[in-house]
Amino acid sequence: MTLSEVVISGIGVNASIGQGADRCWEGLLTGRTGIGKVRSFDVSGHRNQFACEIQALPRSATYPDKVAAMGRTTQIVVPAVEEALQDAQITMDDCKRLRVGLCVGTTMGEIEPLEQTLHTAPSAKLGGPRAIADNLRQLLPLAGPVWTFTNACAAGNFAIARCMDELRAGRADLMIAAGVDALSWIAFTGFSSLRAMSPGRCRPFDQERQGLILGEGAGVLVLETKAQAAERQARARASLLGYGFNGDAHHITQPDPEAKGAIRAMRTAMAMAGIRPAQIDYVSAHGTGTAANDAMEARAISTVFEDSHVQVSSIKGHLGHTLGAASAIEAIMCVKALETGIRPPTLHLEQVDPACQEANIEYIRSPGTGSAAYIMSNSYAFGGINSSIILGKQ
Repeated sequence: MTLSEVVISGIGVNASIGQGADRCWEGLLTGRTGIGKVRSFDVSGHRNQFACEIQALPRSATYPDKVAAMGRTTQIVVPAVEEALQDAQITMDDCKRLRVGLCVGTTMGEIEPLEQTLHTAPSAKLGGPRAIADNLRQLLPLAGPVWTFTNACAAGNFAIARCMDELRAGRADLMIAAGVDALSWIAFTGFSSLRAMSPGRCRPFDQERQGLILGEGAGVLVLETKAQAAERQARARASLLGYGFNGDAHHITQPDPEAKGAIRAMRTAMAMAGIRPAQIDYVSAHGTGTAANDAMEARAISTVFEDSHVQVSSIKGHLGHTLGAASAIEAIMCVKALETGIRPPTLHLEQVDPACQEANIEYIRSPGTGSAAYIMSNSYAFGGINSSIILGKQ
């Protein structure tokens, strides 16, 4: 049986370097960073006091008052959902007519009400991982399947892949994939206790890197079959061709230094997409700026692309590690890279760490160019969760 081709017809972003996919993309290419001292909660007792925080939350264009009464995570994702639907030329009447489904990827969920209850007084707002999807159900007519994925930093890729499966199985006409997380005291304190955060900048793959910088944001993609997009006379911005997931269970936080799971995830994604490593010229790396993760990923990429040359960059120096939103935002930036032929740089990368230096890897330090029709995006998470997706040019 021939599986339906799945395309991305709409994209939306809300991040510390700008609201909107175009604004975020421009920020990547011009070296804008969202880093600043945390304002949402007290960080005076922490060695690191910086994060990539959204300074002013945009209001919902459709339901401003209703969304303003919801938690911060929902307030972050709704403008990105609205942008993605508008970009895909999907109206509210279309949502009522079509079987629209939703997959949300998140690490902390709707965390604000829970933290408010912890620190001050019980909150009346809906909290927890499933609250984001439940809030969106109040705003959108969703007749298709609804999922919430809490696979930590790989959750966005899991949401995207599940959308692909639902469309190919014929259980939906259109799927919305959303990755979102708000900056939270719990996550900030947790990463601090692990000594995983940099006291200054995030410098993926650099020999002077000292860890990650947390961020917040949302990335939203509208996916449908190519036939459905053609029927609507909608623009297909890119194709989603394959994915690979696994868990290597090496350690509760540290990645497997031999990178076996990461290698297998990349090869699985390419096998599903039906392409070879030589057909990919750019990999959007997970690239957190932590010593173990960057070295593992470099080893994995070098092994998979052992017979070819590949460009690599990470955008976490610009907008921080946005946890469940990271891979969704990165997928959207890959769509922009396919459309423009430009590859975003790795901000703050000055001298590549010898542990990450591989002969067949070219780390992009200023906006680069490429001509290949395929891009790979990697995302990894605690507990050895490895994920890779393949996007193709339209």
